[in-house]
Amino acid sequence: MKTVKIISRLGEIDGFANEEIAYFDKYDPKADKVVRHFILLDENIKLMYEPWGWKNEWYADLIDIEYVNSSEIKITDLFIDIIIEGNGPTYRMIDFADVVKALKNNKIGIEELEIPFKKLQQFLDNHFHKGKDFPPSVIRPFMFA
Repeated sequence: MKTVKIISRLGEIDGFANEEIAYFDKYDPKADKVVRHFILLDENIKLMYEPWGWKNEWYADLIDIEYVNSSEIKITDLFIDIIIEGNGPTYRMIDFADVVKALKNNKIGIEELEIPFKKLQQFLDNHFHKGKDFPPSVIRPFMFA
């Protein structure tokens, strides 16, 4: 893992990355603990376990990923979110109205959603459908004990 700066709406945060994942830690006052944010670089997903004081649930954001340079990654929330119960396979997708509103108000173009939406399907296929790999095996060595 190499050190990287991850730029998002949460600010510029120091984190770590390899070719498959990036992660950073951020204190969550609602949970009253540090929550680790995992970025699945090949699937355009950011995952958090038990954010905001939730218990035994994961929260996933569909994101756009931009490599600013070799040590900076910029992520942009693309509105669609997924709530995963326990370690799956049950999940629910939310915030479709937010995507429609952003498209309608020209905050995002359909072209910007094409690849992330394809990667969202890849994420769901790889990690939930037919009892697959969740939490993703690539993040397991970096999860808190």
